[in-house]
Amino acid sequence: MSNVKKSYAAAVAAMLLGTSLAGCSGANSSSGGAGAGGADKPVELTFWDAAWNTNTPAIVKKFEEKYPNIKIKVQQFPDNGMSDKYLLALKQKNGPDLMNMAVDWVTPFAATGGLAALDDHIKKDQVDLNDFYDGAVSVTKVNDKMYALPYRAETHGLIFNKKLFEAAGLDSSKGPENWNQVLDMAQKLTKGDAYGIALPGTNVGNVTTQLFNMIQSNGGSILNKDNTKSALTEPAAMEMVKLYVELFTKYKVVPNSMLQNDGVANRNLFTNDKVGMYMTGIYDLDPIKQANANAQMGVTMVPANKDRKTILGGWAVGIPAASKNQEAAWKFIQFITQPDISAEYSVTFSARKSAASNPKYQDPLVKPLLDALTYAQPLPQIPQWNQIKQIVFDQLQTALGGKATPEEAMNQASKAIDELLANK
Repeated sequence: MSNVKKSYAAAVAAMLLGTSLAGCSGANSSSGGAGAGGADKPVELTFWDAAWNTNTPAIVKKFEEKYPNIKIKVQQFPDNGMSDKYLLALKQKNGPDLMNMAVDWVTPFAATGGLAALDDHIKKDQVDLNDFYDGAVSVTKVNDKMYALPYRAETHGLIFNKKLFEAAGLDSSKGPENWNQVLDMAQKLTKGDAYGIALPGTNVGNVTTQLFNMIQSNGGSILNKDNTKSALTEPAAMEMVKLYVELFTKYKVVPNSMLQNDGVANRNLFTNDKVGMYMTGIYDLDPIKQANANAQMGVTMVPANKDRKTILGGWAVGIPAASKNQEAAWKFIQFITQPDISAEYSVTFSARKSAASNPKYQDPLVKPLLDALTYAQPLPQIPQWNQIKQIVFDQLQTALGGKATPEEAMNQASKAIDELLANK
């Protein structure tokens, strides 16, 4: 992590996009001895959360029943601009008492100096870190200190439309095992107004997540081992970049609207029997069932040409260093990361291994995605990561739009990434 430490200041400054903090609640508004660890005086904690967590009120209610002198004031934010808002609050030391954050935000957030290390709390209360997925723990560490505790873990799989598989003469009992099979099946599935596979062409996070899944499943990587240079021009990575582009431009097995389609659009196309396959996570299963009660779908792991290795994602809760109620805030983190509570709170999977037996994860459609967590690995944890994703997205757009070959696009991306990483 030495490169991370050296590049904190420049990378964080580049990521602060001037998001307004109007209306934010400062940590100083909370009161009482409970903030210092006592339970005799009432305290109110401000919790910044994601807008899509509709079950947060139920979780908060359970916590407040257990700790009646600690009240949680929840403020929820949409995905767009959320990380920038958090970063600016941490930089200015006027954020909440608790932050719910994507795991790949932890490193740049810690770079501000605005997150409190949790190691003393973890040691004091003997939190069993061995019960957390290894990757979920590793992405919350910076320079061997933990700045958040994960409650949610996720990876991706491939959902396939059994109805379209049968119509194309394909075995609907199983999905493709490798990317050669994906191409073959996609060509057979593309008929009339239905296409073989959906891939996102817009939304930086959607596009790079799926492309990086493909690269890793082919034995490739985005950066070299010490995160100092791009690896996107290496054969294993380039093969998948070329496939991502050519499924659209050459083989024409991806909907014509790809450049306007994000993950939600692709889910809707699948729900309406317009695509035979697409990559996603557990969070899309219920929306598909709700939108189409007759949906006939199967789920398999992300196809792999080499050793299986998909992207590990997830969410964790941390405490801003400016909070004056850190002991009370830690109680909430302990509570929300328990196996049963984290399984209830998460819209994907709990970050706790012992929660794998939870009944909600035993659905045959869910099981392949749970099993895939064993093969999930975190992406590079460096402050420049969001900038790298943007570079890859921008250059991939030129190839999808026919303005550059995949090779030309990744050469340009690699040049920009190498320059970014060299300027520490």
